[in-house]
Amino acid sequence: MLKQQVLDTIKKYELINYGDGIVVGISGGYDSVCLLHILYSISEVFCLKLYPVHINHMLRGEEALRDENFVKALCASLGLEAVVKRIDIAERARTEKISLEEAGRDARYEEFERVIKETGADKIAVAHSKNDQVETLLMRIFRGTGPEGLKGIEYRRGNIIRPLLEADRVQIEHYVTENGLEAITDSSNLHTDYFRNRIRLQVIPQINSAVGSDITENLLRLSKIVVADEDYLRYNSELYYQNALLKKGKAYAELDLKQLCKMHQAICSRVLRMAFTDACKSVTGLEFVHIEKLLQLIANGRTGARLDLPLELMAQRSYNSLIIKKQGEETAEKFEYRLKVTGDTDIEIKNGIIKTNVLNFGTIEECKEFIKDRKSSDTAFFDFEKLQEKYKLKNDLQLVVRNRLDGDIFKPLKSNGTKKLKEYFIDNKIPKNDRNKLPLIAINKEIIWIIGNKTSDNYKVTDNTKSVLMITFIQLN
Repeated sequence: MLKQQVLDTIKKYELINYGDGIVVGISGGYDSVCLLHILYSISEVFCLKLYPVHINHMLRGEEALRDENFVKALCASLGLEAVVKRIDIAERARTEKISLEEAGRDARYEEFERVIKETGADKIAVAHSKNDQVETLLMRIFRGTGPEGLKGIEYRRGNIIRPLLEADRVQIEHYVTENGLEAITDSSNLHTDYFRNRIRLQVIPQINSAVGSDITENLLRLSKIVVADEDYLRYNSELYYQNALLKKGKAYAELDLKQLCKMHQAICSRVLRMAFTDACKSVTGLEFVHIEKLLQLIANGRTGARLDLPLELMAQRSYNSLIIKKQGEETAEKFEYRLKVTGDTDIEIKNGIIKTNVLNFGTIEECKEFIKDRKSSDTAFFDFEKLQEKYKLKNDLQLVVRNRLDGDIFKPLKSNGTKKLKEYFIDNKIPKNDRNKLPLIAINKEIIWIIGNKTSDNYKVTDNTKSVLMITFIQLN
């Protein structure tokens, strides 16, 4: 019995909760009439509120008006008021330069969402069946899908539910007839201009004839196997993604190159899709050819090599990472703030605070113990008297925090000589796009600390140090 089968599907996939408001897409065809009637028949038990919605695509003249009137009458016979919306799909398709099928689908779901907002409903029920699932799988195969596409139509995606997905057309048509209902046939469903119609009317019958049996169950079995495998791969890919992710921001994702190189191609491909999705907030757009080129960039690309991606994104290989971001060069905003020798300085550009203090110790042992307890990548210590002696530093006259300038010099801790800051960045493989963003503590052209990195050897604390300048950078949320 189809009604019980649908109830089992609802229970198995947790499609409906008690008291739900459900927007029901209804065209007037067998599938949607069946769906609406079954939901109506269980509405009292589940305390459901139903909101039927019909979209007149304005493509078939009198026939479209016939469908509209049929839906109104059907809903009225059930004590329901249909929401009917007329939308010029042909004009929308021309304006947006998309197919009629795509324009129609977009319009339907936009209207469903509008009704959800107006009524406070919880879900959208659509009448996809087992046959729609098979057609979708074949369409995706012919277009060159991967395993993700072989999962087919989902029983539930977000607030969209498909209670009829395990029912076939024979069952659906029998239910409509058995319950004394009527349905109408959309003449456009018989036109082979549409890809889905060609699959249903021509391809599937020819395949069935060629193999001597109905391929429906075999394709659905394949889809279920893929669903299980994909769930396992997706779960593990998410773990690998989190392990490889170095940074993530608006239109930006950076992955550890070493971690990517260790991954199996099947995992790496999925990790790259996740990074792309995080960077552009879209689950579509990245195709097989892009994944292939990204894998080549990881394996053989030179440092600095770039690859254009869909949706105005690009991938760039750095020394130790792969960055996916918006296309175009990033230019870091210049900033410079004078630091108080004792006190706090807010660094707006980096969303942080720099604290500076001059400390005096009775013995060098006390000094070393103090430094040992507080040493971190965000705190640095300098011989204050050396700074005063070289630069005659008083109050807040010369000590600044800024990003780099041409001509900056730096003598890294425990190094033999002074070098240009640019050479230090190159030698230490600091990514080119990050160099202008790093906050530096400087006096004139001399860098005394690359915050989060090395300090200058010129002003290190020694056994002869009496006064210590402690500088701490605090990142704010």
